Formats: sequence, structure tokens, C-alpha cells
Amino acid sequence: MSSTLPVFYIHPQSKALSNFLPILRPHLPYSNPLYNRLQAPQNKPSRRCLFAATFPPATPPAHLKVPELYTILFADRSRHAESQIWLFNPLITYPSPPALTTAQQEILSQHMLSVILFLKGSVIPEAPGWPFSPILRFSCLHNYITQAVFKLAKGKDAIPRTTSWNLWIIFTEAVAQKAKELRALPAGYSVGIVPEDQLDIVVSTSSIPRQPSTLMTQPSIGLLDAGGKLVAWGYIGVDGSFATLYVLPEERGKGFATYVAVELLRRLHDGGFKGIGFSGDSGWVHSHVYDGNRESEGVMKRLGGKIYTVDSYTWVDSDKF
Repeated sequence: MSSTLPVFYIHPQSKALSNFLPILRPHLPYSNPLYNRLQAPQNKPSRRCLFAATFPPATPPAHLKVPELYTILFADRSRHAESQIWLFNPLITYPSPPALTTAQQEILSQHMLSVILFLKGSVIPEAPGWPFSPILRFSCLHNYITQAVFKLAKGKDAIPRTTSWNLWIIFTEAVAQKAKELRALPAGYSVGIVPEDQLDIVVSTSSIPRQPSTLMTQPSIGLLDAGGKLVAWGYIGVDGSFATLYVLPEERGKGFATYVAVELLRRLHDGGFKGIGFSGDSGWVHSHVYDGNRESEGVMKRLGGKIYTVDSYTWVDSDKF
């Protein structure tokens, strides 16, 4: 397989958005995770993020020679305790069922092996936290890509952690219309951004590792009771996902989950978070929900969401390759 591996080319951060976004946009909502992660305001030049693809950069972008099948990736390896890597390959837009052909599966496996070796061999001594752990933390891996990774890792003991989720896709314009139907909050309750001094409860209730420093830079909606206590909250993630929705157990059954969700996505759609670098211009949000989580599934349905595929958060030990 190694003799036919595609080559990854680094694209300068200053050119990455103009190079990649026009390629990814026609593939929305499948490309939504990477489309938004590329634009995240957290991508400071000092973090030495990687923007790469299996085609070389060109000036102007109109001169890019993009093959029919390609992979685009973003990586911020300095985020040691969080997801680091997002990628897109147009094969994930192929319907399932039917499954990919054997030839297509082989192509995807070749691309993923190239991804792992490229990231393993990337030397970035200027990046915060260098040298990096050999563990590559992939986010939002489509089921096709997850299968390719597991095939590559077979017999290597190379996957220390993986979790599977249903990927729900929501059209934000439709949610913005639903905002007109929201019931008024109970007397004394108020809505605003999540208070910084109450982030500890957000972190402690999350099933996915979250860092307070990251949460402070993300769009949020918090619902506070009459005493100013945070009782429900929602966040947009660094990849434009509807990443967090939580209601304290004693406050459930009052419609607060739907209220927070609709208000958060309405503000995103209306440009309410442009000031912190989240434009919402893709028109979509994606959300990962455990299969069988009836409460969260109910909220997704009330938002008009649909399941597109099964995604995974998967860690890969690059030292095993």
C-alpha cells in the first residue's frame, strides 16, 4: 500500500481559507465540521496549526488542481487534552447503503494511512507543548473513515480510545423561525452568555474533555434562575457543532433544553456571535448524540434535525505505524 500513498502538502494559513472553503462549501452539510473548524478564531498563528491537503497550493486559488478524490485536513496538535484533527474526503458524501466499493475502501485506507504518517512526521518545534504525544486525537470521523482507520490498526493495538455517536445535522434558518414560538421563561429566570465564574459545572458535567480557556472563546447561552445560578446551558464548538446542551437534573421537564437550543442556534444564524469570530455562514450545525439518548434525540427532532451518519472520536497511536 505504501507505494501508492497520496502525498500531503502544507498550505500556508494565510491562504488556507481561500484555498479550501470554496472546495468544501458545495459538500455541506457533510463538510460542516472541517468547514467551520478551519475558520475558528482559536487558530492563532502562534499555535502552528497544520492546514494540508493531498493537492499542492497554488496562487491564485483558481489555479488549484484538485483531483476527484482528495483529503483536506486541519490539525492543532497543541491541544493536548482536546480533539485535534478534522478532515474531509468526498467519499463520505457517498450514500450508505450501499457501502463503498472495495476500490473506494482501499483509496480511503491509503489516504488515512497517509494522514497518520504525515502527522507523525510533522516536526513543529515552535508549537506550544512540543514535542507532541504520539496519540492523534481525531474528531468527527465519518463511519467510512472510522472503518478505514480500524482496518489499518488491526493487530497493532493502535487505538487506545474511540467513541461512536449519531451525527445529527440541523438547518439553522429553520431553527431561527422556531424562535418565534418559544414560550416565555418563568418569572425571575434570565438568559445570556455562560458566566465565567460558573464554568466549573460545565466542565464537570461534560462527557467530552473541555478546557475552560476554550469554552470562554466559544458561543454560549446560559439560563440562570432567580438567584443567578446556572441551570441550563448550550455551546457552539470550535468546529461549529452544537457541542453541549445540559440542564441540571432538578430543572428538567420544564422545556429549558429546547429553549436554550433554539436561542443558541438563532443567535448563531442571525450573526450574534460574529464578534467572537463565529459567523454561522455555513447555515448548518452538526451535533453528536449517543444512540438511545432519548432526551437529546427529542431536542434534535424538535430542532428539525436528521441523522446523517455515525461518527466517531478516535485516538490513534502513531508510534504503532
